[in-house]
Amino acid sequence: MRSSAWRKPHALALILSAPAFVLALAVGCGGGPAKSANPTRALDERRAVQVIAQAFHDEHDAPVPGRGVAIAEGKTLEVDVMSDGRKYGVAYVTPNERQALGTALPAKSPELGDALQLVHGVGDDANTRVLVLHDTDYRYDDQVGTAHEETTITAERRLARDVRDFLVRAHAERWP
Repeated sequence: MRSSAWRKPHALALILSAPAFVLALAVGCGGGPAKSANPTRALDERRAVQVIAQAFHDEHDAPVPGRGVAIAEGKTLEVDVMSDGRKYGVAYVTPNERQALGTALPAKSPELGDALQLVHGVGDDANTRVLVLHDTDYRYDDQVGTAHEETTITAERRLARDVRDFLVRAHAERWP
């Protein structure tokens, strides 16, 4: 009797520890180290301007080359694409432009998420509205095949969507 009483608790302990052993073995044999994100870069400004102009065409708005719009005393934002005969346009802002404009260009508020950022001109440009698109919001990686995390096509579609949303609002509110 003594031997069977001794075996039951040990057998039970062995049975209960088996799943723990299998779990420990599975965790210990997991995959390799976590994969780091692919390095990304912003869409080239020339390509971005082409995508913006196409979005204007898609929304039946005539795009024309942009111009400088005063947004603060002594600070001019270079608008890349304007609407023909209208006072609104789109600026694709690069790091050099952000640095040159400094605090004249309002910082993008993190609370607004991916909401579109509009700025108004000052002085003679007071009625001009500009959609400010930061190049850092339109990034892609250079990977090929299935290694892509963010493709060029995805970045371009996001850019076109944002421009179309801006134009829909401009048309709906009948901006000058």
